[in-house]
Amino acid sequence: MESSSAMDMGQMLLTAFDTSMSKYWREEDRRWRAEDRKWREDDLNYREEERQWRFQEKFMREAEIKWRQEDVEQRHVENARYLWTRFVEKNRRDVEEKSEQLKAISNLAALFAGFAVVTLTQFSFQQNEVSIIWIALYGVFTAIAVGLMTIAMVTCTLILGSILKNGKSYVNEVAEEDFMFKCRTFIESYQIGDRPPFPRKTFENFWDIRCEDDWRRAFQMYALGRGVLSFLISLIPIGWIKFYYSPLTAYLFIGVVVVSIIVWLLVQYFWGGYLSTGSSKRNEVLAECVQPVGLPFDWHLAPGVPPSEQGQS
Repeated sequence: MESSSAMDMGQMLLTAFDTSMSKYWREEDRRWRAEDRKWREDDLNYREEERQWRFQEKFMREAEIKWRQEDVEQRHVENARYLWTRFVEKNRRDVEEKSEQLKAISNLAALFAGFAVVTLTQFSFQQNEVSIIWIALYGVFTAIAVGLMTIAMVTCTLILGSILKNGKSYVNEVAEEDFMFKCRTFIESYQIGDRPPFPRKTFENFWDIRCEDDWRRAFQMYALGRGVLSFLISLIPIGWIKFYYSPLTAYLFIGVVVVSIIVWLLVQYFWGGYLSTGSSKRNEVLAECVQPVGLPFDWHLAPGVPPSEQGQS
């Protein structure tokens, strides 16, 4: 009996211990499962935050791509604006340059014509003491000098008025809008080797078409062997007529005039032809030296140097 009751007691103790351990394990399992659910909830929250972050990153990348496209477009606009500003500045310099040339020729032609007319009105001589040939030569060359100088002065004055009237018309708002639209079309259809567009109307073209020939004729009437030469030659009969009573003085006077004519011819040989030639061909030659590659507006290229030589320099 005693052994049986001892076994029952032991069995009861083991059962109680097993029940206690099972209860502890269940509580531990519930805590673990609660922590697992909490971890899963945290993981779901993290994944939701990650999806939101990826959506924000996608939105930021789309905004950055859009900003870069707008920035590139704005840079193209700034390049076109800079190019237009350069054309405007060139137009202003061309107008100022041609205006100064025309003013100089007009003023000097008027001055020479005034000298010739004053000499004609104030010059007196003895008709019976001077040969009629010298008088005729004096009258002819004086008339030629005055006529050529007057024509040169009037031509230069009219051309000056024309360029001052039309000079600003090539850089007005309409021309600017047309040029900016051409730049936009140029960017959209750009291919390697294309050059940036030029304004449809420029003062340089107007000068070459309408004014260059008249300017050359006026300059030739003034300087290139016509007006100034006629004025200098008219001094020879003046010296002979004025100093008819002193042949030595007349010869010396004529000799000085001849030397002046020779020096003038040398100056005309070195400078006259250079001033009477246009600059459009020279600009075309300089433009042909640049062979663009890469970007539409090749500001990085050195002027006048082929791209094949830029890598070596």
